[in-house]
Amino acid sequence: MATAIQNDNSDIEKWKLRRTVQYLSSMRGRGTSLVTMIVPAQSQLARTMKLLTDEYGLSSCIKSSQTRHNVQQALSSAQGKLRLYTQNTLPENGLVLYTGIVYDEEQHRETKISMCIEPLQPLQHGLYRCEAHFITDFLQQQINDSTNDLQARRYGIIVIDGNGTLFARLDPQQGTTILKRIQVSLPKKHGRGGQSAPRFDRLRREAIHNYLSKVAEHAKSVYLNSQQHGLANIDGIIISGSANLKQELVKSDLLGNQIQTKIIRMIDVSYGADNGLQETLRLCADLFADIKLTQERQLLEEAFSQINLSTTTNESNMISYAIAADEISIVLREGSSLIDRLILWENLATKRYVYQKRNEENIVIVADNEQEAQKKLKVLLKENENEQIDCIEEMNLIDYLTENYKAMNLRLYLVTDRSPEGQQLRLGFGGCIALLRYPIPTSIFDSLQNNNFADDIDTYDY
Repeated sequence: MATAIQNDNSDIEKWKLRRTVQYLSSMRGRGTSLVTMIVPAQSQLARTMKLLTDEYGLSSCIKSSQTRHNVQQALSSAQGKLRLYTQNTLPENGLVLYTGIVYDEEQHRETKISMCIEPLQPLQHGLYRCEAHFITDFLQQQINDSTNDLQARRYGIIVIDGNGTLFARLDPQQGTTILKRIQVSLPKKHGRGGQSAPRFDRLRREAIHNYLSKVAEHAKSVYLNSQQHGLANIDGIIISGSANLKQELVKSDLLGNQIQTKIIRMIDVSYGADNGLQETLRLCADLFADIKLTQERQLLEEAFSQINLSTTTNESNMISYAIAADEISIVLREGSSLIDRLILWENLATKRYVYQKRNEENIVIVADNEQEAQKKLKVLLKENENEQIDCIEEMNLIDYLTENYKAMNLRLYLVTDRSPEGQQLRLGFGGCIALLRYPIPTSIFDSLQNNNFADDIDTYDY
């Protein structure tokens, strides 16, 4: 169990890094004032600090006072970040520093950036850059490289039976491509006895040998002589079909050593041709499936089953799940310990707004945008509409949960909408599901029925 949770945490940390890289990549500064600094684990911190000090001195020659100020502030911020580390406490993969003042042209405001990121893989070379944008391409490459290599594998598939053989290729990007088909009419096993039996058997064996020789020739043509579909571009060959024919083909020397060494699996299937190909794909799903997507589908199938079971078997006044941000916010208010698993669509856009009311607890509202949040706030304050109240925090709900799920002791899962189950989560469940440790009274959600807006209002700071 500990390993599974650790893997989930790793996926979340990778998602957070990808989201941070996307954010940094879109940032622009006024002039060349954004500092990117790559610090490998084997770097000498004293030398790195000296480089920043030297750059600070050189920056005094910048003519533009605004650019000079921004550069010096970015360098000072980078120095401050580095002072938090010693030579012995540098992360084993190294550090990447991003500092500077970015300008949002749409909102016409400046934001100070000061980030220290530990990459997914060890950094080999140091780098200092001061430009109008942050350097993030190497981090994006690490994220891409960390994706399970099974998703990029390609396979050749041979489906053989007594009626013919189908040659195909499976590519994760292009799907399944049928490369060639051959048909055959093999003589059936003869039931006659007497002197003719050996002759019929000999003729049948000759026909099978000729057929297998023809299959081998076409296999070489497809997988050896083709530059696009050749062995250099596939990671293995799967042979499926009739048990006897399949075994004879593989045991013979007809295929040749190059193809023989590429065979990674033999599968018994009930059909030939296209139906046999589909059965092969199903039986070999563990080989060429997108592992992450398969795990997502299994997770969501289990969640939907639990929801269906809870709906059909539990008492009408009890419930063991919560769906959409409305209900989940209420459950979190009651206590995150109620939740066994929390599943979120990775692009969930719902935001979490925190409002400060004078001499009272903060008000937390979950809404899709600020206009909706303000509307819900007015419902809550209908008796005091003129009372001054300020929004002190605005944050994507998914960012808040990924930052705090460990402290809240949540088992958090992020999924895509690339599968039918993922689309169902996004469209039918508001992008989030909480599976509870035990049933709770349905009355906890009465506010959802009583008020159009109170469902997302939470007067506790969870």
